[in-house]
Amino acid sequence: MITPPPSVSVVICTLNREESLIHVLKLLLDQTITPLEILAIDQSQTHKQETWDYLNEQQGRIRRLTLPSPSTTAARNLARKEVGGDIILFLDDDVLFHPSLIEKHLANYSDPQIGAVSGKVLYDGCEENDLPWAAQLTRTGKYLRNFTTNQRCLVPTLYGCNMSIRRSVLQKVGEFDLHYWGNFLWEEVDYALQIRKHGFQIQYDPRAEVFHVMEKKGGSRNPPPKQYLESTIFNDWYFLFKYFSPWYGPFLFYRQKRTWFQYARSNQGNIFPLLKQIVQARRQIKLNIMI
Repeated sequence: MITPPPSVSVVICTLNREESLIHVLKLLLDQTITPLEILAIDQSQTHKQETWDYLNEQQGRIRRLTLPSPSTTAARNLARKEVGGDIILFLDDDVLFHPSLIEKHLANYSDPQIGAVSGKVLYDGCEENDLPWAAQLTRTGKYLRNFTTNQRCLVPTLYGCNMSIRRSVLQKVGEFDLHYWGNFLWEEVDYALQIRKHGFQIQYDPRAEVFHVMEKKGGSRNPPPKQYLESTIFNDWYFLFKYFSPWYGPFLFYRQKRTWFQYARSNQGNIFPLLKQIVQARRQIKLNIMI
């Protein structure tokens, strides 16, 4: 008896995107393996009429869910509760891909130890390579990302714009951490570490390839400049306090030097709000431990 392939739910977390969102949705409707469902987690306050028309036309094939406040983690948590597929493919609303994307992701799930898959992510100016690794997380918390390699390998992290996760793993691991905010740096890396903590492996497959357009307008990772820098400091330190020793703080300060300089230059030399973000990150970790 032939076992049917696992079903796939595709999740697009979108904010203030128009043509690029419609293009991604159209690409999903032209896959070699038809998804069980397509969920658009829409955090936009409004859309162009053309976008509304398309979403209304595709109501039977695309399910639109809304959030009152933009949040990548909250959007993914909402999707986690709503999806029905065996495999959940998370894509950004500004990526391009071939009709075989779902097929290439699914090809990795015959191994029950694989809990998640990250695909290749190309972008303007990137260079493909043949290095034997796609991602590394150093002992001091530095994140080395190389999701442009042509070599298939196991990785410690996920790349949020092109990642798939077993629904059973999503249920075991639980929610994405809502404390990441603003630019939401580290949230998918955090979740990847939790997946591995539960005994699953993460596969990098270069055949599951997208091109990340990185639209300048819109996007839930594109807050105002000042907020972007403040959330960078909080998210960096929150992640460090959560997974690494505070003694590695000097290494993080060194890696953040450009962020501190940019903030001081744009805020008349006042860096107190950034120091406050570090204190808040530490306080939140302590609260997490107490709960």
